[in-house]
Amino acid sequence: MNNTKLWSVVALSTTVLGIPSVASAATTKKTSPQLPPSGDTTTGESSPTEKPGTPITVTQVHAHRIAGRQAATLYVRSIPVLTFVGQETNPIERANTIAAKINQLVASNVDANQITASWTKEGQSIKVNGEELIKIDASTILPDTTNNLAHDTLQATNRLRRLLGGAQPLNQPTIARQEKTQPQQPIAKKPQVTKQQPVAKKPQQNTNAKVKATNSGTASYYSYGDSTRTANGERFNPQDLTAAHRTLPFGTRVRVTNNWNGRSVIVRINDRGPFIRGRIIDVSLGAAKQLGMISSGIASVKVEVLDN
Repeated sequence: MNNTKLWSVVALSTTVLGIPSVASAATTKKTSPQLPPSGDTTTGESSPTEKPGTPITVTQVHAHRIAGRQAATLYVRSIPVLTFVGQETNPIERANTIAAKINQLVASNVDANQITASWTKEGQSIKVNGEELIKIDASTILPDTTNNLAHDTLQATNRLRRLLGGAQPLNQPTIARQEKTQPQQPIAKKPQVTKQQPVAKKPQQNTNAKVKATNSGTASYYSYGDSTRTANGERFNPQDLTAAHRTLPFGTRVRVTNNWNGRSVIVRINDRGPFIRGRIIDVSLGAAKQLGMISSGIASVKVEVLDN
């Protein structure tokens, strides 16, 4: 009886005085909230901690291999701008660093007219407001490279000027006068242009071939080294009139017509792609030149499957 009274007193004291019981004390312990994961920097994307209203990421980095070497291609607004090949530096880290800088420039509303090409005795580079953004060297490749670093620098500069603000392209004399050091004269020679001309004439044959199917959409172009293998096992030649398609059988001939300028080319399917949503065909560099879509990177096209 005395024990019963004792426990009643304890219970009453707990209620009146607010002394926590063992069970209630255990329930008051809470774990600290977990921080949200950081942003994925492997594609140059912005951190999720950025303030609302910051422009969306305009860059992507795609890792791949060229001739057995690690490589990374930098895309700006889904257009391939530069490919970095591993030599002394890690190409993926290099591409991500540049991608982050470009995203920052877009977020700060960069004036695309301040993007310039620099040719000095130290080498070629792309600068923004006088500060180096990208160094163009032997480990930097354009999708439509001319194998001339100075000329490639000008092309890459103009591509960034257009993609980051729609600025007018620079011409060679203007860029040459901006540098105090001597300009590189080989820029005007445009090597290999004469070698590409015979290839460009091939698509004019069989223009009256029977059309089996027609499709319309967006086309892009791509170019890698000659040692790269296509999906059907061939060695990729950027100057051949070939293309990548998701489903058409290898060997299928298709006529691609650029709806923006009316130019057309007949290509042979030997690869798979494109893998970017909204695009229906990836043509080779040689075919892109025939279509007049090098400067734009993409084009609205009509694709006609021809009877072989």
